[in-house]
Amino acid sequence: MNKETWLSQGKTLFGENVMNWKFKCPCCGHIATAEDYKKANAPSSAVAFSCVGRWMPVHKEAFDDKDKRNIPCNYSGGGLLNINPVIVDDRKVFEFGV
Repeated sequence: MNKETWLSQGKTLFGENVMNWKFKCPCCGHIATAEDYKKANAPSSAVAFSCVGRWMPVHKEAFDDKDKRNIPCNYSGGGLLNINPVIVDDRKVFEFGV
């Protein structure tokens, strides 16, 4: 899909304020808002691309099925396994967390 379509979907789901938009990590299922990334001091390029847990002091390892804690992981969309499910203008990103 193109960026305009993706932005339109986000506005329909969450409103005009992109800081309230929610994204679901394809690895651990954690749902975070753009504001959550900002609070974790993550770069803006990480939003909807890598799990917010990468920038948090406590997180679980990506793909660790034995860790049952309900916390975000350290998955990176730029790593060896890119499982981001949505393609926006040739970039794979997270799905919206609805």
